Amino acid sequence: MRIPPGVHRADLGGGFLAVLATHNGTWQWMNGATERIWTAALTGTLPDLTQRLRAEGMPGDADAIVTATVERLTSVGLLATSGRGTAELPPPMPAATTPAQPGAEPRRPVRMLARVGLALALALMRLPLRIRMRLLECLRFLPPAPSRVAASAAAAVPLIRPAWWPGRIACMEVSLATVLTIALRGRRAHWVLGARRTPNEAHAWVWTPAGAHGLTGRDADDPRRPWTAVAAAPPIHPQE
Repeated sequence: MRIPPGVHRADLGGGFLAVLATHNGTWQWMNGATERIWTAALTGTLPDLTQRLRAEGMPGDADAIVTATVERLTSVGLLATSGRGTAELPPPMPAATTPAQPGAEPRRPVRMLARVGLALALALMRLPLRIRMRLLECLRFLPPAPSRVAASAAAAVPLIRPAWWPGRIACMEVSLATVLTIALRGRRAHWVLGARRTPNEAHAWVWTPAGAHGLTGRDADDPRRPWTAVAAAPPIHPQE
Protein backbone atom coordinates (compact mmCIF):
# COMPACT_ATOMS: atom_id res chain seq x y z
CA MET A 1 0.00 0.00 0.00
CA ARG A 2 1.05 3.60 -0.36
CA ILE A 3 0.22 7.10 0.82
CA PRO A 4 -1.37 9.29 -1.88
CA PRO A 5 0.28 12.65 -2.70
CA GLY A 6 -0.76 15.60 -0.55
CA VAL A 7 -0.72 13.91 2.86
CA HIS A 8 1.03 15.81 5.68
CA ARG A 9 1.55 14.87 9.32
CA ALA A 10 2.85 16.31 12.57
CA ASP A 11 3.54 14.92 16.03
CA LEU A 12 1.34 16.72 18.57
CA GLY A 13 3.05 15.12 21.56
CA GLY A 14 1.60 12.74 24.10
CA GLY A 15 1.41 9.96 21.52
CA PHE A 16 -0.93 11.84 19.19
CA LEU A 17 -0.54 12.67 15.53
CA ALA A 18 -2.36 15.15 13.26
CA VAL A 19 -2.68 14.28 9.59
CA LEU A 20 -3.98 16.54 6.81
CA ALA A 21 -4.88 15.16 3.38
CA THR A 22 -4.85 18.20 1.12
CA HIS A 23 -6.19 16.20 -1.84
CA ASN A 24 -9.57 15.92 -0.11
CA GLY A 25 -9.24 18.57 2.61
CA THR A 26 -9.76 16.24 5.58
CA TRP A 27 -8.07 16.17 8.98
CA GLN A 28 -7.40 13.04 11.04
CA TRP A 29 -6.10 12.81 14.60
CA MET A 30 -4.36 9.52 15.43
CA ASN A 31 -3.12 7.81 18.54
CA GLY A 32 0.04 5.72 18.65
CA ALA A 33 -1.73 2.44 17.87
CA THR A 34 -3.28 3.85 14.70
CA GLU A 35 0.08 5.21 13.58
CA ARG A 36 1.65 1.78 14.06
CA ILE A 37 -1.05 0.19 11.91
CA TRP A 38 -0.60 2.92 9.28
CA THR A 39 3.15 2.25 9.16
CA ALA A 40 2.68 -1.52 9.02
CA ALA A 41 0.25 -1.19 6.13
CA LEU A 42 2.91 0.72 4.19
CA THR A 43 5.68 -1.77 4.95
CA GLY A 44 3.59 -4.91 4.41
CA THR A 45 4.02 -6.07 8.01
CA LEU A 46 0.39 -6.09 9.18
CA PRO A 47 0.43 -9.81 10.19
CA ASP A 48 3.54 -9.27 12.33
CA LEU A 49 2.01 -6.17 13.95
CA THR A 50 -1.23 -8.03 14.67
CA GLN A 51 0.73 -10.71 16.51
CA ARG A 52 2.62 -8.09 18.52
CA LEU A 53 -0.57 -6.27 19.45
CA ARG A 54 -2.11 -9.53 20.57
CA ALA A 55 0.99 -10.34 22.65
CA GLU A 56 0.88 -6.85 24.18
CA GLY A 57 -2.64 -7.55 25.40
CA MET A 58 -4.66 -5.35 23.08
CA PRO A 59 -8.29 -5.60 24.23
CA GLY A 60 -10.68 -7.09 21.72
CA ASP A 61 -10.03 -8.88 18.46
CA ALA A 62 -6.65 -7.61 17.20
CA ASP A 63 -7.25 -8.91 13.67
CA ALA A 64 -10.60 -7.14 13.41
CA ILE A 65 -9.21 -3.91 14.86
CA VAL A 66 -6.26 -3.85 12.43
CA THR A 67 -8.49 -4.65 9.45
CA ALA A 68 -11.04 -1.98 10.39
CA THR A 69 -8.30 0.61 10.91
CA VAL A 70 -6.77 -0.07 7.50
CA GLU A 71 -10.20 0.19 5.89
CA ARG A 72 -10.84 3.51 7.64
CA LEU A 73 -7.44 4.93 6.64
CA THR A 74 -8.16 3.91 3.06
CA SER A 75 -11.64 5.45 3.09
CA VAL A 76 -10.32 8.85 4.26
CA GLY A 77 -7.55 8.92 1.66
CA LEU A 78 -4.50 8.13 3.80
CA LEU A 79 -3.85 4.76 2.17
CA ALA A 80 -4.23 3.57 -1.41
CA THR A 81 -3.61 0.30 -3.21
CA SER A 82 -2.83 1.89 -6.58
CA GLY A 83 -1.89 5.16 -8.22
CA ARG A 84 0.85 7.62 -7.36
CA GLY A 85 2.18 7.80 -3.83
CA THR A 86 4.95 6.87 -1.44
CA ALA A 87 5.57 3.92 0.85
CA GLU A 88 6.97 6.14 3.62
CA LEU A 89 5.27 8.39 6.14
CA PRO A 90 5.55 12.06 5.11
CA PRO A 91 8.25 13.94 7.04
CA PRO A 92 7.09 16.60 9.51
CA MET A 93 7.59 20.19 8.41
CA PRO A 94 9.81 22.68 10.29
CA ALA A 95 8.36 24.47 13.29
CA ALA A 96 6.45 27.63 12.37
CA THR A 97 4.88 28.90 15.58
CA THR A 98 7.34 31.43 17.01
CA PRO A 99 5.27 34.65 17.27
CA ALA A 100 6.38 37.66 15.27
CA GLN A 101 6.32 41.19 16.61
CA PRO A 102 2.99 42.96 15.94
CA GLY A 103 2.99 45.82 13.48
CA ALA A 104 2.01 49.46 13.88
CA GLU A 105 -1.25 50.90 12.58
CA PRO A 106 -1.20 50.07 8.84
CA ARG A 107 -1.17 52.97 6.41
CA ARG A 108 -3.90 53.56 3.84
CA PRO A 109 -2.04 52.00 0.85
CA VAL A 110 -1.59 48.77 2.83
CA ARG A 111 -5.28 48.73 3.71
CA MET A 112 -6.16 49.14 0.04
CA LEU A 113 -3.95 46.18 -0.87
CA ALA A 114 -5.51 44.22 1.99
CA ARG A 115 -8.97 44.75 0.45
CA VAL A 116 -7.70 43.25 -2.80
CA GLY A 117 -6.01 40.43 -0.89
CA LEU A 118 -9.19 39.62 0.99
CA ALA A 119 -11.28 39.61 -2.19
CA LEU A 120 -8.80 37.21 -3.79
CA ALA A 121 -8.78 35.03 -0.69
CA LEU A 122 -12.56 34.74 -0.59
CA ALA A 123 -12.54 33.76 -4.26
CA LEU A 124 -9.79 31.15 -3.73
CA MET A 125 -11.63 29.66 -0.75
CA ARG A 126 -14.23 28.40 -3.22
CA LEU A 127 -11.58 26.12 -4.74
CA PRO A 128 -10.56 22.73 -3.32
CA LEU A 129 -7.74 22.89 -0.77
CA ARG A 130 -5.30 21.05 -3.04
CA ILE A 131 -5.77 23.71 -5.74
CA ARG A 132 -5.25 26.54 -3.26
CA MET A 133 -2.05 24.95 -1.98
CA ARG A 134 -0.80 24.43 -5.54
CA LEU A 135 -1.50 28.03 -6.56
CA LEU A 136 0.30 29.38 -3.49
CA GLU A 137 3.39 27.37 -4.42
CA CYS A 138 3.97 29.98 -7.15
CA LEU A 139 4.93 32.42 -4.38
CA ARG A 140 8.16 30.48 -3.75
CA PHE A 141 9.86 32.60 -6.42
CA LEU A 142 9.31 35.82 -4.41
CA PRO A 143 11.85 37.04 -1.85
CA PRO A 144 10.85 36.51 1.80
CA ALA A 145 8.85 39.29 3.41
CA PRO A 146 10.70 41.49 5.91
CA SER A 147 9.13 41.75 9.34
CA ARG A 148 7.60 45.20 8.77
CA VAL A 149 5.88 44.13 5.53
CA ALA A 150 4.41 41.00 7.10
CA ALA A 151 3.36 42.80 10.28
CA SER A 152 1.63 45.65 8.43
CA ALA A 153 -0.35 43.20 6.26
CA ALA A 154 -1.29 41.08 9.27
CA ALA A 155 -2.56 44.20 11.04
CA ALA A 156 -4.45 45.52 8.01
CA VAL A 157 -6.54 42.51 7.03
CA PRO A 158 -8.62 42.29 10.25
CA LEU A 159 -9.37 46.00 9.99
CA ILE A 160 -10.98 45.78 6.54
CA ARG A 161 -13.21 42.76 7.10
CA PRO A 162 -16.63 43.80 5.70
CA ALA A 163 -19.41 43.51 8.26
CA TRP A 164 -21.93 42.92 5.46
CA TRP A 165 -20.23 39.79 4.11
CA PRO A 166 -22.69 36.90 4.62
CA GLY A 167 -20.12 34.12 4.53
CA ARG A 168 -17.32 32.95 6.77
CA ILE A 169 -14.26 35.12 7.39
CA ALA A 170 -12.26 33.24 10.00
CA CYS A 171 -8.68 32.08 10.45
CA MET A 172 -8.32 30.43 7.02
CA GLU A 173 -9.70 33.41 5.12
CA VAL A 174 -7.81 36.02 7.17
CA SER A 175 -4.48 34.21 6.98
CA LEU A 176 -4.85 33.54 3.25
CA ALA A 177 -5.74 37.20 2.66
CA THR A 178 -2.64 38.23 4.60
CA VAL A 179 -0.40 35.99 2.49
CA LEU A 180 -1.92 37.40 -0.70
CA THR A 181 -1.60 40.99 0.54
CA ILE A 182 2.08 40.39 1.17
CA ALA A 183 2.39 38.83 -2.30
CA LEU A 184 0.85 41.96 -3.85
CA ARG A 185 3.80 43.82 -2.35
CA GLY A 186 6.16 41.45 -4.12
CA ARG A 187 7.14 39.44 -1.06
CA ARG A 188 6.62 35.87 0.12
CA ALA A 189 4.83 34.61 3.18
CA HIS A 190 3.66 31.08 3.91
CA TRP A 191 0.11 29.93 4.54
CA VAL A 192 0.37 27.46 7.42
CA LEU A 193 -2.25 24.88 8.40
CA GLY A 194 -1.78 23.39 11.84
CA ALA A 195 -3.46 21.51 14.65
CA ARG A 196 -3.50 20.80 18.37
CA ARG A 197 -5.04 18.11 20.54
CA THR A 198 -7.50 17.56 23.41
CA PRO A 199 -9.82 18.86 22.15
CA ASN A 200 -8.69 18.38 18.57
CA GLU A 201 -8.62 21.66 16.65
CA ALA A 202 -7.26 22.94 13.34
CA HIS A 203 -6.08 26.48 12.64
CA ALA A 204 -4.46 28.55 9.89
CA TRP A 205 -1.88 31.30 10.25
CA VAL A 206 0.89 33.17 8.41
CA TRP A 207 4.61 32.50 8.70
CA THR A 208 7.70 34.34 7.50
CA PRO A 209 11.31 34.01 8.67
CA ALA A 210 10.50 36.86 11.06
CA GLY A 211 7.88 34.73 12.83
CA ALA A 212 4.22 33.76 12.82
CA HIS A 213 1.14 36.00 12.64
CA GLY A 214 -2.33 34.79 13.59
CA LEU A 215 -1.65 32.89 16.81
CA THR A 216 -3.48 35.37 19.02
CA GLY A 217 -7.05 36.06 20.08
CA ARG A 218 -9.45 33.16 20.36
CA ASP A 219 -6.91 30.84 18.75
CA ALA A 220 -4.01 31.90 20.99
CA ASP A 221 -1.28 29.36 21.52
CA ASP A 222 -1.58 27.36 24.74
CA PRO A 223 1.61 25.92 26.29
CA ARG A 224 -0.39 22.92 27.52
CA ARG A 225 -1.58 22.10 24.00
CA PRO A 226 0.45 24.19 21.57
CA TRP A 227 -0.26 24.63 17.90
CA THR A 228 1.87 22.48 15.62
CA ALA A 229 2.41 23.26 11.94
CA VAL A 230 1.32 20.41 9.67
CA ALA A 231 1.43 21.82 6.13
CA ALA A 232 2.42 25.08 4.46
CA ALA A 233 2.14 26.67 1.02
CA PRO A 234 4.61 27.44 -0.33
CA PRO A 235 6.51 24.74 1.60
CA ILE A 236 8.83 25.91 4.37
CA HIS A 237 12.34 24.57 4.00
CA PRO A 238 14.56 23.89 7.04
CA GLN A 239 17.15 26.48 5.97
CA GLU A 240 14.52 29.22 6.19
